[in-house]
Amino acid sequence: MKHALGTLLLCAAGMIASTACASGSILAGTGISPRDAYTLGKSVTFQKLVCADCPLQAADLDRDRAESLRASLEARDAAVKPGTPYDDYILVLCPGPSASGCDSEVDEQELVHYYLTRRFRL
Repeated sequence: MKHALGTLLLCAAGMIASTACASGSILAGTGISPRDAYTLGKSVTFQKLVCADCPLQAADLDRDRAESLRASLEARDAAVKPGTPYDDYILVLCPGPSASGCDSEVDEQELVHYYLTRRFRL
């Protein structure tokens, strides 16, 4: 009985730790909860990347495109970019050089990355 209880507690602790670590830097001092990060990321995605006047249309956003966008977002500060067609698309997200309305300190690129990763289970 003690062994089964110990195993159960160990598994529960592991699940809690993996959930906390899975959210990346969203929780690290930003003050944005994972739920809010997902909602904000979705909003930014459909305002700046996927809309009538945007580079992508709603029907274009599938798992493959989300994965390419994620790769571009992950390499945003790297010297060598992944070379996906979406490298230039993310520049409209704050703090990108082509971004507008970046008065707040919110990192839209990180929020979109968070949303895409969770939405498409990447």
